[in-house]
Amino acid sequence: MPGWQGCARSSTPDLQSVDVEALIRAGHWKRARAILEPQVKAHPQDPRGCYLLAEVKISFNDFDGALSLAQHAVDLDGKDSDFHLKLGQVFGEMAARASFFLAGSLAVKFRKEVEIAIQLDSRNLDALDSMMQFKFQAPGLMGGNKDEARALAEKITLLDASKGYLAHATLAELEKNPAQVEAYFLEAVQANPKNYSALMALAKFYCQPPHAKYDEATKYAQSALQLDPTRIGAYGILARVFALQERWGDLEQILATAEKDVPDDLRPFYEAAQALLEVGKEFPRAEGYAKKYLSQEPEGEEPDNAEAHRLLGLVFEREGRKGEARAEIQTALRLRPNFRAAKDDLKRLDNR
Repeated sequence: MPGWQGCARSSTPDLQSVDVEALIRAGHWKRARAILEPQVKAHPQDPRGCYLLAEVKISFNDFDGALSLAQHAVDLDGKDSDFHLKLGQVFGEMAARASFFLAGSLAVKFRKEVEIAIQLDSRNLDALDSMMQFKFQAPGLMGGNKDEARALAEKITLLDASKGYLAHATLAELEKNPAQVEAYFLEAVQANPKNYSALMALAKFYCQPPHAKYDEATKYAQSALQLDPTRIGAYGILARVFALQERWGDLEQILATAEKDVPDDLRPFYEAAQALLEVGKEFPRAEGYAKKYLSQEPEGEEPDNAEAHRLLGLVFEREGRKGEARAEIQTALRLRPNFRAAKDDLKRLDNR
């Protein structure tokens, strides 16, 4: 049941001289983890530390670890809206990956916690967004109601116009209406030109077929980059666009700048490799980028090593290096045994 988990809420815990939640907002999950893990170990009864570390655990797909931390935060302080939302988000993530029989009970737990979060804070935008997505996607017997979902999007818009338009865009995406998605993304940027998430949403929209507009993607990605050069997202969009346009000098420059400015997140190399695979060009270059991405631990919320080994295997396949391709796909499956795409790849390779 994807999408129910919502987004990270922005508050400012004073856990250390470093603003840990600012690191989380910027997607620096590894840096936040390095601070939070020893802190929570030393102060296990600190509910905010548990809550933040649960958020980090989610970014690395450690849902069992996130569940125990989020539950502990709620047990320590049941009056905090964010803590209940985080627990609900964990249940939502687990439901999205569970069997049909388990997903239903997890979805019920998700809804309960998000409802409590909204009761405790009716202006909790992320709780409203999570409930909106649940209402839109869930069957009626579980509380789904598309009209109520749209009403929640309107409520978010009244509280924060830019975030509200992004919420409407989410519903338009679920309805497979790209024209409305584009219109809402544009309104989100117009409502708040300094909303990094809105700029990135529009840049991503414009660099994907069938509505690709590479000049527009570049424009909005560069605006996001100027707004915050410490975040990796805009670099990744630019790397993808430059690779698709075969702008090799610009590609190498943006990759070098990204690695200098955000050295612990190599996502732009993955984006460039994937783009080259899509257009079927420069496979040796794509191979180098994929290997570069594999040279360090992936950041949270980024493609994991299983995805990266699969990508490298697909590059090898296109180069005619069947044995090496099979080895990479097999590595991906060892890392993630239920990786459906990799299983299909291996079957295809074995039948060639």
